[in-house]
Amino acid sequence: MDQLNKEMDLSIDAERKVARSFMGRVEWEMIAIGLGQFVVWITTWILVIKGVIPLWAGFIISTISTMNAYLPSHAGQHGHLSGKHKHLNWINPLVGQISLIPLSQSHEVLRATHMKHHAYTNDPEKDPDYYHTHVDGWLQAAIGVNKQTGNGRLAKMVEELAEDDPKFAESMRKGGNVSMLFLIANMIAAVTFPLETLLLWWLPRKIATSYLGIVFSHEPHKQLPKGRYEDTRFWTNGIPRYLH
Repeated sequence: MDQLNKEMDLSIDAERKVARSFMGRVEWEMIAIGLGQFVVWITTWILVIKGVIPLWAGFIISTISTMNAYLPSHAGQHGHLSGKHKHLNWINPLVGQISLIPLSQSHEVLRATHMKHHAYTNDPEKDPDYYHTHVDGWLQAAIGVNKQTGNGRLAKMVEELAEDDPKFAESMRKGGNVSMLFLIANMIAAVTFPLETLLLWWLPRKIATSYLGIVFSHEPHKQLPKGRYEDTRFWTNGIPRYLH
C-alpha cells in the first residue's frame, strides 16, 4: 500500500484535476428531471381539479414527482447544470427554482445555506444542516428537516453567518422574498382548493422533505466528525439513482 501511495499523486490538486475531467458538459438529464417533474406536478393539479383523475391518485403522483424536485436544484446550486458554459449560467437558478416549486423552497436560500454546509460540514456552530443530520434516527431527522424554519438555534446560526458574510446575507434576503411568495401562494391555494392543497402540495412536500433529509443529510453525515474525507460517508440503497 505504501508503494502504491508513492506511485499515485493523492494531493488535493491531483484530485481536482481528475474531478474536472468528468465535469463541464451541460447536464441535460438533470434539467429534464427538474422541468419534467414540475410539469407532472402542475398537470396533476389540473387533472384532479377537472375531475379527470381522483384525488388519491393525484396524491400518489404528486408525492413521487415532488421527491424528484430537489436534485436538479442541488446541481444548479453547484453550477453544474450549465457545465463549463458560462453564457448558460442563467440555467442554474432558473431550472433550480422551477424544480423547487413543489417543495415551496427558494433556490437562492438553499444555494447559500448549502454552500455553508460544504464549508463547515458537521460543525455544530456553522453547518445549517447539523440539526437534522446529527440526530438519533430517521424519525428525528424527518422532524428536524421539516421544522427548520422554526428552529431557534438554526435562525441564530444563519444570523451569525450573515453577519460574517455579506454575500450570504444578500442571498438570504433575496431568497427570503421568494419564500414569502410561496407562503402567499400556499395560503391562496389552501383557501381556494383546501383538500387539493393538502394532498397535492402540503403533504407531498412534507413526505418528500422528510425523505430528502434522511437520504441526503442524515445518512451520509450521522455520527461523523469534522474533517476532509471524514465528514461524509457513501451509502447505497435500492432507490433509483436519480432519486438519491
